[in-house]
Amino acid sequence: MVPDPTAILGGAAFLGASGALVYAGALAGVVRNSIRPERKTLGWALGRGFPSEPTAWGLPAREWIHEFNGAQCPVFEIGDEDPAAPTAIVLHGFGRSRYDALSRLGPILPYARRFLLPDLPGHGDAHGRSTRLGTDEDQFVASLAAAHSTGPLLLVGHSLGATVAVHGATLNIIAPRVTGVLALAPYERLATPMGARLDLHAMPRTALLGPTMRVLSLLGVHERSTREAAARARCPIAVIAGTADLIAPIEEARAIAAAAKRGHFAAITHARHDDFHTMGRNEMIAALAWITHSAPG
Repeated sequence: MVPDPTAILGGAAFLGASGALVYAGALAGVVRNSIRPERKTLGWALGRGFPSEPTAWGLPAREWIHEFNGAQCPVFEIGDEDPAAPTAIVLHGFGRSRYDALSRLGPILPYARRFLLPDLPGHGDAHGRSTRLGTDEDQFVASLAAAHSTGPLLLVGHSLGATVAVHGATLNIIAPRVTGVLALAPYERLATPMGARLDLHAMPRTALLGPTMRVLSLLGVHERSTREAAARARCPIAVIAGTADLIAPIEEARAIAAAAKRGHFAAITHARHDDFHTMGRNEMIAALAWITHSAPG
């Protein structure tokens, strides 16, 4: 019996259309999860055993909203109320929140008198616009600092927050006040964590990464080089990375530190991307001490 060519073509067309729909659905899902990540808020912190109140470190605390380009972002203000006091702005990573930053605050406490822990746009309890994945979050940090502080600034960040801190240190509006940056698990460009997360979810990197980045670009998300920003920054930049980090390769973190005019690098053996609330305390203290001694004045 001779196969019916029409039936064969029809079946092939059906399979092709089905495959295209599956691919389009996967691409749309990756893009959506990138710009509107799952929210990690109070319940998440309680479930992890993380501090759930900004007063957890025994300092007075307040909470308020900072507005930026269509986003309303909650901020924990901890410690001294004087805006002229040395202030650390502590930034969380992708898909996390100010509660995650709160869990890492311990080693930083001796190095400032005032601490601002915001939810970045599109994260935590922030309302309004979605995340831009580092495209303009440095401007968010600058607007926060300009509106709510007048004294010296220490910028601390993890992952996405680390890249934002490095870029923020180059902005003229706050650069003269930035005494240093502590970057935990930074990456060079956005494609690095995007590709790594595809791998971790067993999704085809080759088929999805390029199209995802192109769609994100159409939505206003643009890649920038963290290494080039580190080279432009005038302040000391300390970088810490884990040797078992599958999201932000240690080689990229090392290159970011090497690019800085005044750079410091430390590796934490066996540390993964999200281990900085339980590992790296001594490395953070040493890095902050180095920043203090390297900063002018």
